[in-house]
Amino acid sequence: MTRPALVDARRPVSRPPRWRRWNLLGLTALTAYSTAIAWQAQLVSYPLYRAVDPASFAAYHQQYNEAIPVVVIAPGFASFLAGAAFWWTRPADIPRPAAALVGVAGVTALLSTVLWAIPMHVRLDDIGQSAATIDSLLDANLLRTAALSTATVALLWCQVRAGRQD
Repeated sequence: MTRPALVDARRPVSRPPRWRRWNLLGLTALTAYSTAIAWQAQLVSYPLYRAVDPASFAAYHQQYNEAIPVVVIAPGFASFLAGAAFWWTRPADIPRPAAALVGVAGVTALLSTVLWAIPMHVRLDDIGQSAATIDSLLDANLLRTAALSTATVALLWCQVRAGRQD
């Protein structure tokens, strides 16, 4: 059995928990992925809703909704929630303002999704293609995309900072 290294005979040297570094790495990757998905929706998927024939829109939107759970919804919500919790899970050497920024971005992305984007999708399911609803969905997604982009930049900064200190 090995004993911890000693600074002096009374105190073992403590090492920061490695899971926090792995958490930072995983959160950075997950948030960057969700950011890319959000930009794709903002620039491609949602604008293309307008190009769908109104008579075919309900079927198209249903297919879209069925295709996104694994590639969009699950990683998105995981990044929102893990970002919101980053204040408590960050490595000790990550400054609190950076952790707070990531946390606020996670909460913003979560709330803009639950309170704004999802209701717009439900409305599209209920009433069909609607320019005003698509515009509102784009606005909701822009807020989510800005929040995720901010979190990604902050997390990448944290990665660089952590890499310099390891």
